[in-house]
Amino acid sequence: MAFSFTYREVIKKPNPMVTINPLARGSNKTVGLQDRVDTLGKSAAWKKTIKDWVNQGLTFDMSRFPKVAMRKLGDLDIDEDIQRALDEKHCANKIANPAVFDPALLSVCYCILNSKGKFISIDTQHTVSTVAALIEAGLVPGHTDWREFEFPFHYIETDNLAFARKAFGIRNGKGQKRQSQYMQLRTSVYVVRIDKDLTDDEDVAMERKVAIAESHECFPIDETSNLSKYPGTFTNISTFKSLNDDEIDLACSWHNQYFHYENVHVSLFFIFRELCRQFKSAKLNITPKLQEELAALVQNLFGNLSQFQESVTAAHRQWTEKRYGYQANWDDDAYACALIQLYQHFGGKEKVAPSLTDQFDGLIEFFDEDIMSLAA
Repeated sequence: MAFSFTYREVIKKPNPMVTINPLARGSNKTVGLQDRVDTLGKSAAWKKTIKDWVNQGLTFDMSRFPKVAMRKLGDLDIDEDIQRALDEKHCANKIANPAVFDPALLSVCYCILNSKGKFISIDTQHTVSTVAALIEAGLVPGHTDWREFEFPFHYIETDNLAFARKAFGIRNGKGQKRQSQYMQLRTSVYVVRIDKDLTDDEDVAMERKVAIAESHECFPIDETSNLSKYPGTFTNISTFKSLNDDEIDLACSWHNQYFHYENVHVSLFFIFRELCRQFKSAKLNITPKLQEELAALVQNLFGNLSQFQESVTAAHRQWTEKRYGYQANWDDDAYACALIQLYQHFGGKEKVAPSLTDQFDGLIEFFDEDIMSLAA
Protein backbone atom coordinates (compact mmCIF):
# COMPACT_ATOMS: atom_id res chain seq x y z
CA MET A 1 0.00 0.00 0.00
CA ALA A 2 1.47 3.34 -1.08
CA PHE A 3 2.18 6.03 1.46
CA SER A 4 -0.65 8.56 1.65
CA PHE A 5 0.30 12.23 1.48
CA THR A 6 -2.87 13.19 3.31
CA TYR A 7 -2.70 16.05 5.77
CA ARG A 8 -5.07 15.66 8.73
CA GLU A 9 -6.69 19.02 9.34
CA VAL A 10 -6.21 20.52 12.80
CA ILE A 11 -8.91 22.91 14.01
CA LYS A 12 -7.51 26.40 14.19
CA LYS A 13 -8.22 28.42 17.32
CA PRO A 14 -7.85 32.19 17.76
CA ASN A 15 -4.25 33.04 18.61
CA PRO A 16 -3.96 35.48 21.56
CA MET A 17 -0.69 36.79 20.08
CA VAL A 18 -2.70 38.64 17.43
CA THR A 19 -3.93 40.90 20.22
CA ILE A 20 -1.03 40.95 22.65
CA ASN A 21 1.86 41.05 20.17
CA PRO A 22 4.23 43.63 21.74
CA LEU A 23 5.64 44.65 18.35
CA ALA A 24 2.24 45.73 17.09
CA ARG A 25 2.45 48.87 19.19
CA GLY A 26 4.64 50.39 21.84
CA SER A 27 3.52 50.93 25.40
CA ASN A 28 3.65 54.71 24.86
CA LYS A 29 4.58 55.20 28.48
CA THR A 30 7.54 56.28 30.55
CA VAL A 31 8.20 55.50 34.19
CA GLY A 32 10.15 57.28 36.85
CA LEU A 33 13.41 55.90 38.17
CA GLN A 34 11.52 54.95 41.34
CA ASP A 35 9.83 52.20 39.35
CA ARG A 36 13.19 50.60 38.59
CA VAL A 37 14.38 51.02 42.18
CA ASP A 38 11.21 49.30 43.42
CA THR A 39 11.68 46.51 40.87
CA LEU A 40 15.20 45.85 42.11
CA GLY A 41 14.01 45.99 45.71
CA LYS A 42 11.65 43.09 45.05
CA SER A 43 14.26 40.98 43.26
CA ALA A 44 15.70 37.96 45.06
CA ALA A 45 18.96 38.33 43.15
CA TRP A 46 19.24 41.99 44.19
CA LYS A 47 18.49 41.19 47.84
CA LYS A 48 21.27 38.58 47.81
CA THR A 49 23.72 41.11 46.35
CA ILE A 50 22.83 43.70 48.99
CA LYS A 51 23.32 41.06 51.69
CA ASP A 52 26.77 40.32 50.27
CA TRP A 53 27.65 44.03 50.43
CA VAL A 54 26.56 44.24 54.06
CA ASN A 55 28.37 41.05 55.07
CA GLN A 56 31.58 42.28 53.46
CA GLY A 57 31.28 45.75 54.96
CA LEU A 58 31.18 47.41 51.56
CA THR A 59 29.89 50.90 50.79
CA PHE A 60 29.90 53.09 47.69
CA ASP A 61 33.38 54.67 47.44
CA MET A 62 32.80 58.24 46.29
CA SER A 63 36.51 58.70 45.63
CA ARG A 64 36.13 56.18 42.80
CA PHE A 65 33.11 57.90 41.32
CA PRO A 66 33.77 58.96 37.70
CA LYS A 67 33.87 62.64 36.78
CA VAL A 68 32.66 64.27 33.62
CA ALA A 69 34.21 67.43 32.14
CA MET A 70 34.81 69.15 28.83
CA ARG A 71 38.53 68.81 28.04
CA LYS A 72 40.75 69.55 25.07
CA LEU A 73 41.49 66.62 22.77
CA GLY A 74 45.13 67.70 22.84
CA ASP A 75 45.24 66.68 26.52
CA LEU A 76 44.56 63.04 25.64
CA ASP A 77 47.08 60.21 25.20
CA ILE A 78 46.31 56.72 23.96
CA ASP A 79 48.18 53.88 25.64
CA GLU A 80 48.85 51.33 22.89
CA ASP A 81 49.36 48.60 25.47
CA ILE A 82 45.74 49.09 26.56
CA GLN A 83 43.86 49.96 23.39
CA ARG A 84 43.79 48.08 20.13
CA ALA A 85 45.47 49.40 17.00
CA LEU A 86 43.37 52.01 15.24
CA ASP A 87 40.94 50.48 12.75
CA GLU A 88 40.91 53.07 9.98
CA LYS A 89 38.04 51.39 8.15
CA HIS A 90 35.89 51.49 11.27
CA CYS A 91 36.43 55.25 11.54
CA ALA A 92 35.81 55.82 7.84
CA ASN A 93 33.00 53.37 7.11
CA LYS A 94 31.16 53.25 10.42
CA ILE A 95 31.62 56.40 12.50
CA ALA A 96 32.24 59.05 9.80
CA ASN A 97 30.06 57.41 7.15
CA PRO A 98 28.04 60.38 5.77
CA ALA A 99 24.93 58.21 5.64
CA VAL A 100 24.85 57.68 9.40
CA PHE A 101 27.14 60.24 11.04
CA ASP A 102 25.45 62.40 13.67
CA PRO A 103 27.37 64.26 16.40
CA ALA A 104 24.47 63.54 18.76
CA LEU A 105 25.38 59.83 18.62
CA LEU A 106 29.05 60.22 19.55
CA SER A 107 30.20 58.48 22.72
CA VAL A 108 31.97 60.42 25.45
CA CYS A 109 35.69 59.75 25.81
CA TYR A 110 36.40 57.16 28.53
CA CYS A 111 39.79 57.72 30.18
CA ILE A 112 41.80 57.98 33.38
CA LEU A 113 43.48 61.09 34.76
CA ASN A 114 46.85 60.29 36.34
CA SER A 115 48.67 62.25 39.05
CA LYS A 116 50.74 64.03 36.38
CA GLY A 117 47.56 65.60 35.02
CA LYS A 118 47.53 63.49 31.87
CA PHE A 119 44.39 61.92 30.45
CA ILE A 120 44.92 58.39 29.11
CA SER A 121 42.26 56.80 26.93
CA ILE A 122 40.53 53.64 28.14
CA ASP A 123 38.01 53.42 25.33
CA THR A 124 36.47 55.35 22.40
CA GLN A 125 39.79 56.08 20.70
CA HIS A 126 38.03 55.59 17.37
CA THR A 127 35.49 58.27 18.24
CA VAL A 128 38.01 60.91 19.31
CA SER A 129 40.33 60.03 16.42
CA THR A 130 37.46 60.50 13.97
CA VAL A 131 36.48 63.88 15.46
CA ALA A 132 40.09 65.11 15.46
CA ALA A 133 40.59 63.98 11.86
CA LEU A 134 37.37 65.68 10.76
CA ILE A 135 38.69 68.93 12.24
CA GLU A 136 42.01 68.34 10.50
CA ALA A 137 40.08 67.95 7.24
CA GLY A 138 38.37 71.32 7.79
CA LEU A 139 34.91 69.83 8.23
CA VAL A 140 34.08 71.18 11.69
CA PRO A 141 32.94 74.80 11.32
CA GLY A 142 34.67 77.24 13.62
CA HIS A 143 37.49 74.86 14.53
CA THR A 144 40.87 74.49 12.84
CA ASP A 145 43.02 72.97 15.60
CA TRP A 146 41.71 69.70 17.02
CA ARG A 147 44.09 70.01 19.96
CA GLU A 148 42.03 72.94 21.24
CA PHE A 149 38.67 71.28 20.60
CA GLU A 150 36.81 70.50 23.82
CA PHE A 151 35.20 67.08 24.08
CA PRO A 152 33.26 65.42 26.94
CA PHE A 153 35.64 63.25 29.00
CA HIS A 154 34.35 60.62 31.39
CA TYR A 155 37.27 59.84 33.69
CA ILE A 156 38.47 58.51 37.00
CA GLU A 157 41.56 59.80 38.81
CA THR A 158 44.09 57.00 39.18
CA ASP A 159 47.68 56.00 38.37
CA ASN A 160 46.68 52.34 38.21
CA LEU A 161 47.08 51.22 34.61
CA ALA A 162 45.85 47.77 35.57
CA PHE A 163 42.49 49.38 36.24
CA ALA A 164 42.58 50.98 32.79
CA ARG A 165 43.49 47.70 31.14
CA LYS A 166 40.66 45.82 32.84
CA ALA A 167 38.23 48.66 32.24
CA PHE A 168 38.88 48.42 28.50
CA GLY A 169 37.93 44.74 28.59
CA ILE A 170 34.75 45.49 30.52
CA ARG A 171 33.81 48.34 28.20
CA ASN A 172 34.24 46.05 25.19
CA GLY A 173 32.33 43.00 26.24
CA LYS A 174 32.87 41.57 29.70
CA GLY A 175 30.43 43.19 32.07
CA GLN A 176 28.30 44.75 29.35
CA LYS A 177 24.66 43.83 28.85
CA ARG A 178 24.53 43.74 25.10
CA GLN A 179 21.38 44.08 23.07
CA SER A 180 19.82 40.80 22.04
CA GLN A 181 18.91 40.11 18.43
CA TYR A 182 15.29 40.65 19.41
CA MET A 183 15.99 44.04 20.99
CA GLN A 184 17.75 45.16 17.82
CA LEU A 185 14.79 43.96 15.76
CA ARG A 186 12.35 45.70 18.11
CA THR A 187 14.24 48.97 17.73
CA SER A 188 13.94 48.82 13.94
CA VAL A 189 10.23 47.99 14.12
CA TYR A 190 9.44 50.77 16.60
CA VAL A 191 11.46 53.32 14.62
CA VAL A 192 9.13 52.67 11.69
CA ARG A 193 5.83 51.99 13.47
CA ILE A 194 5.97 54.44 16.37
CA ASP A 195 8.41 57.12 15.25
CA LYS A 196 7.25 56.97 11.62
CA ASP A 197 10.89 57.35 10.59
CA LEU A 198 11.54 55.78 7.19
CA THR A 199 15.00 57.22 6.60
CA ASP A 200 16.93 54.03 7.39
CA ASP A 201 16.49 51.36 4.70
CA GLU A 202 17.53 48.60 7.11
CA ASP A 203 14.84 49.59 9.62
CA VAL A 204 12.22 49.71 6.88
CA ALA A 205 13.26 46.30 5.53
CA MET A 206 13.20 44.73 8.99
CA GLU A 207 9.76 46.10 9.82
CA ARG A 208 8.51 44.76 6.48
CA LYS A 209 9.82 41.28 7.30
CA VAL A 210 8.12 41.34 10.68
CA ALA A 211 4.86 42.55 9.08
CA ILE A 212 4.97 39.62 6.64
CA ALA A 213 5.44 37.15 9.49
CA GLU A 214 2.66 38.78 11.50
CA SER A 215 0.29 38.54 8.55
CA HIS A 216 0.62 34.76 8.93
CA GLU A 217 0.32 34.89 12.74
CA CYS A 218 4.02 34.29 13.33
CA PHE A 219 5.60 36.51 15.96
CA PRO A 220 9.25 37.14 16.93
CA ILE A 221 9.83 37.27 20.69
CA ASP A 222 12.83 37.52 23.01
CA GLU A 223 14.42 34.30 24.25
CA THR A 224 13.40 35.09 27.84
CA SER A 225 9.84 36.13 26.99
CA ASN A 226 6.92 34.48 28.76
CA LEU A 227 5.04 34.76 25.47
CA SER A 228 6.73 31.58 24.27
CA LYS A 229 3.71 29.65 25.56
CA TYR A 230 1.67 30.93 22.63
CA PRO A 231 1.61 29.30 19.17
CA GLY A 232 3.30 31.05 16.28
CA THR A 233 6.05 32.59 18.39
CA PHE A 234 9.74 32.17 17.57
CA THR A 235 13.08 33.25 19.06
CA ASN A 236 15.59 32.37 16.31
CA ILE A 237 15.78 36.01 15.22
CA SER A 238 19.15 35.87 13.48
CA THR A 239 17.94 33.16 11.09
CA PHE A 240 14.69 35.01 10.49
CA LYS A 241 16.64 38.16 9.58
CA SER A 242 18.75 36.22 7.06
CA LEU A 243 15.69 35.35 4.94
CA ASN A 244 14.32 37.57 2.19
CA ASP A 245 10.69 38.65 2.04
CA ASP A 246 9.51 35.81 -0.21
CA GLU A 247 11.20 33.18 1.94
CA ILE A 248 9.61 34.56 5.10
CA ASP A 249 6.23 34.74 3.40
CA LEU A 250 6.31 31.10 2.30
CA ALA A 251 7.75 29.75 5.56
CA CYS A 252 5.28 31.57 7.78
CA SER A 253 2.34 30.85 5.47
CA TRP A 254 3.19 27.13 5.57
CA HIS A 255 3.49 27.14 9.36
CA ASN A 256 0.21 29.02 9.79
CA GLN A 257 -1.67 26.69 7.49
CA TYR A 258 -0.37 23.37 8.74
CA PHE A 259 1.28 23.78 12.17
CA HIS A 260 -0.52 26.86 13.51
CA TYR A 261 -1.10 25.17 16.86
CA GLU A 262 2.63 25.09 17.73
CA ASN A 263 5.55 27.44 18.16
CA VAL A 264 7.52 28.16 15.02
CA HIS A 265 10.25 25.54 15.19
CA VAL A 266 13.88 26.57 14.68
CA SER A 267 14.17 24.35 11.60
CA LEU A 268 11.34 26.07 9.68
CA PHE A 269 13.37 29.04 8.47
CA PHE A 270 16.34 26.84 7.53
CA ILE A 271 14.07 24.54 5.54
CA PHE A 272 12.34 27.23 3.52
CA ARG A 273 15.43 29.34 3.03
CA GLU A 274 17.11 26.39 1.33
CA LEU A 275 13.99 25.22 -0.53
CA CYS A 276 13.32 28.66 -1.97
CA ARG A 277 16.89 29.25 -3.08
CA GLN A 278 17.42 25.82 -4.62
CA PHE A 279 14.04 25.77 -6.36
CA LYS A 280 14.68 29.26 -7.72
CA SER A 281 18.06 28.15 -9.11
CA ALA A 282 16.36 25.17 -10.74
CA LYS A 283 13.61 27.45 -12.10
CA LEU A 284 10.94 25.41 -10.32
CA ASN A 285 7.95 26.46 -8.24
CA ILE A 286 7.19 25.20 -4.76
CA THR A 287 3.63 24.32 -5.66
CA PRO A 288 0.70 24.35 -3.22
CA LYS A 289 0.44 20.60 -3.68
CA LEU A 290 4.09 20.11 -2.74
CA GLN A 291 3.64 22.33 0.31
CA GLU A 292 0.70 20.28 1.53
CA GLU A 293 2.39 16.96 0.84
CA LEU A 294 5.50 18.06 2.75
CA ALA A 295 3.28 19.03 5.67
CA ALA A 296 1.55 15.65 5.48
CA LEU A 297 4.92 13.91 5.38
CA VAL A 298 6.10 15.68 8.53
CA GLN A 299 2.78 15.13 10.29
CA ASN A 300 2.41 11.44 9.44
CA LEU A 301 6.02 10.38 9.99
CA PHE A 302 7.13 12.65 12.84
CA GLY A 303 4.14 14.49 14.23
CA ASN A 304 5.86 17.89 14.06
CA LEU A 305 9.08 19.63 13.08
CA SER A 306 10.58 19.11 16.53
CA GLN A 307 10.60 15.33 16.10
CA PHE A 308 11.70 15.74 12.49
CA GLN A 309 14.69 17.74 13.70
CA GLU A 310 15.70 15.02 16.15
CA SER A 311 15.59 12.39 13.42
CA VAL A 312 17.52 14.52 10.93
CA THR A 313 20.30 15.41 13.39
CA ALA A 314 20.70 11.76 14.42
CA ALA A 315 20.80 10.63 10.77
CA HIS A 316 23.27 13.38 9.86
CA ARG A 317 25.60 12.32 12.66
CA GLN A 318 25.57 8.69 11.48
CA TRP A 319 25.87 9.73 7.83
CA THR A 320 29.02 11.80 8.46
CA GLU A 321 30.58 9.08 10.61
CA LYS A 322 29.97 6.50 7.88
CA ARG A 323 31.18 8.75 5.04
CA TYR A 324 34.12 10.52 6.69
CA GLY A 325 35.02 8.35 9.64
CA TYR A 326 34.23 11.09 12.14
CA GLN A 327 31.30 13.18 13.31
CA ALA A 328 31.34 16.32 11.17
CA ASN A 329 29.78 19.61 12.19
CA TRP A 330 26.06 20.00 11.71
CA ASP A 331 24.94 21.66 8.48
CA ASP A 332 21.56 23.46 8.50
CA ASP A 333 21.04 22.60 4.82
CA ALA A 334 20.46 19.00 5.91
CA TYR A 335 16.91 19.85 7.01
CA ALA A 336 15.66 20.68 3.52
CA CYS A 337 17.72 17.97 1.85
CA ALA A 338 16.39 15.27 4.18
CA LEU A 339 12.81 16.47 3.73
CA ILE A 340 13.00 16.35 -0.07
CA GLN A 341 14.81 13.01 -0.08
CA LEU A 342 12.10 11.58 2.18
CA TYR A 343 9.45 13.05 -0.10
CA GLN A 344 10.83 11.21 -3.11
CA HIS A 345 11.46 8.02 -1.13
CA PHE A 346 7.81 7.92 -0.07
CA GLY A 347 6.61 8.38 -3.66
CA GLY A 348 6.13 12.12 -3.98
CA LYS A 349 5.58 13.11 -7.63
CA GLU A 350 5.98 16.90 -7.61
CA LYS A 351 9.12 18.22 -9.30
CA VAL A 352 11.93 19.10 -6.89
CA ALA A 353 15.32 20.77 -7.23
CA PRO A 354 17.87 18.01 -8.03
CA SER A 355 20.51 19.74 -5.89
CA LEU A 356 18.48 18.88 -2.79
CA THR A 357 18.60 15.18 -3.55
CA ASP A 358 22.29 15.14 -4.53
CA GLN A 359 23.54 17.00 -1.46
CA PHE A 360 23.85 14.63 1.52
CA ASP A 361 23.22 11.75 -0.88
CA GLY A 362 22.02 8.74 1.09
CA LEU A 363 21.21 10.71 4.24
CA ILE A 364 17.78 9.15 4.69
CA GLU A 365 19.32 5.67 4.83
CA PHE A 366 20.20 6.52 8.41
CA PHE A 367 16.65 7.29 9.52
CA ASP A 368 15.03 4.76 11.87
CA GLU A 369 13.82 1.62 10.15
CA ASP A 370 10.35 1.91 11.67
CA ILE A 371 9.95 5.21 9.83
CA MET A 372 11.41 4.12 6.51
CA SER A 373 9.36 0.91 6.41
CA LEU A 374 6.18 2.97 6.13
CA ALA A 375 7.08 3.56 2.48
CA ALA A 376 6.35 -0.05 1.62
